[in-house]
Amino acid sequence: MKLRLQYVLLLLTFAIAVNADNLGYTNEKPLLFGIDQDYPPLEYVDGSGNPAGVDVEFTKRLMSRLNIPMTFKPNKWAAIAGDVMQGKVDLAMMVYSPYRSNDVNYSRSVLRLYYQIVTRKGERRNYGLRDVKGEEIALMQSRPVVDTLKKSGAKIVIVYDLAKAMKDLAAGDYDAVICYRYQAKYMIAKYKLDNLETEDLTLTPREYCYVSHNKELIDAINTELDKMVQGGVVEDVYGHVASHFDGLIIPKWVWYAITLLVFAIMAGIIVMQYRNKKNLKKALELARENEEKAKANEEKAKANEEKARASEETAHQSAAEAKKNAEIAQRNADVARRNAKEAEHNAMIANQNAAKAREAAEAARKSEELKDIFMGNMSHSLRTPLNAIIGFSDLLMTMDETALPREEQLNLLQLINKNGLELLHMINELLSLSDIEGQSQLFQREVTDVDAEMRQFAAEMRPQLHEGVTLELEEPVEGMRALLDKKLLKVVTMHLLDNAVQHTKEGKITVAYYVKEGGMYVEVKDTGDGLPEKLKNNIFGLLSDRNTYTHDESQENPGLGLSVCKAIIDRCNGKIGVRDNTENGRGTIFWYWTPTEILN
Repeated sequence: MKLRLQYVLLLLTFAIAVNADNLGYTNEKPLLFGIDQDYPPLEYVDGSGNPAGVDVEFTKRLMSRLNIPMTFKPNKWAAIAGDVMQGKVDLAMMVYSPYRSNDVNYSRSVLRLYYQIVTRKGERRNYGLRDVKGEEIALMQSRPVVDTLKKSGAKIVIVYDLAKAMKDLAAGDYDAVICYRYQAKYMIAKYKLDNLETEDLTLTPREYCYVSHNKELIDAINTELDKMVQGGVVEDVYGHVASHFDGLIIPKWVWYAITLLVFAIMAGIIVMQYRNKKNLKKALELARENEEKAKANEEKAKANEEKARASEETAHQSAAEAKKNAEIAQRNADVARRNAKEAEHNAMIANQNAAKAREAAEAARKSEELKDIFMGNMSHSLRTPLNAIIGFSDLLMTMDETALPREEQLNLLQLINKNGLELLHMINELLSLSDIEGQSQLFQREVTDVDAEMRQFAAEMRPQLHEGVTLELEEPVEGMRALLDKKLLKVVTMHLLDNAVQHTKEGKITVAYYVKEGGMYVEVKDTGDGLPEKLKNNIFGLLSDRNTYTHDESQENPGLGLSVCKAIIDRCNGKIGVRDNTENGRGTIFWYWTPTEILN
């Protein structure tokens, strides 16, 4: 009897251990993972009837690491979504929705999905969210996107087969289709819809997560996801999709490239300092040599003059000797004058070389200062958002869920997201500047309605103006059409407008453009804070201590915008500058001019 009791206790202990490790899932009762049977490339059923896709591969690895047996349940998305909400499947993957967050449990984000609008080539008319009024837009059901489109006045068509909607768009139906970026790229490539093109939308990106009614399962998944991110497993599985379709996960080689770029810049600065010191040393040695030569020539001149006087004294001894000595004296006098001129010339060269040496020393000093400023700027710009992201995320992970109200937790998450986007924006600007300076073929000129583009820029910036500030547009009386690169026109003009909006708390901002000296002249005039004297000489420099108007430590997102503008205008063989706004008595005027073919 005692032996049987020991066996029973042993079996119970084994059963409890198995349930604890596997969260209650066994080979006889595996975890049921619901997948969309037609959602490539993330999840779908292949031609052989087997579950396939990146989600399937990643979930297999995840469950294997958690030692949880699993099986798949493919179905249409509407059915899968219902099964998740009703608890008929144990686990699925979907985008985070605040409308469902009270009914189910979401994991941390696996990747972020960005929206694009797809249109037929040649028919697109700058489809920003403000330009879809009256347009027929097809999309799969998404409450936030539908609400946004309704506010914009679009005609909404809800579809349940995205591939069919893309084919219908290519055949002439609808005005546009809205979907995720990776879906657009995948569908266009798979079905060879070469007459379609895409454009990014400023909709809030969606977080793609695991979802389940089992909170213990979600907690285990979150813990393992952190390990898989650190181990590079997420990048290994989703990196191909993100790199080619979504742009969320940045491969390691990009970080290596950025690191090499920083070291290359530092090495270049060191080499420049070494060369400047070497050139300074050579210049000083040359100056000393020229000075010694000048002194020697002066001594020679004095000696020759003395010889001439001696020759003149002996001239009276005989007429023949006098004539001969007179000729010798004349020749010596000529040599003396030439030597004097040569000495004067050498002295002038010595002065010039000394001036060049001083300039080289000053250039070396400025180069050292700019290096220190650049390293300080990069350190501050990288650490500030990184510290915010790490600090807030640690706070959320270590505190109890009930320690803060849900609203404050969401606020912390928004701060993490905002700082992440700022960090991404700064790196993108640095990469953009490197790309602009490195490309040999930069421009794609096309016939452009400059009036329409400028009106669009003004319309996009007006909602960001401070209260009481106005934005005016001064157009040429006869209008303007030109052959130029729309994208680069927008980058430069919007950067200058953004600077003006940041620094103008009252008054107005004026944008003027017209034909000047065989090109297009654009100026952005504001009545803002004005430009400090210490920034005027290097406002467009890559290493300036602040790449905007002021040196206010509280200013957000200083960026590299003006350096990007300067690089673009230089590649256009144009000019860019800044001056005080003396017309209004305060503020700043930024301007640029590019050689442009004016069509009207």
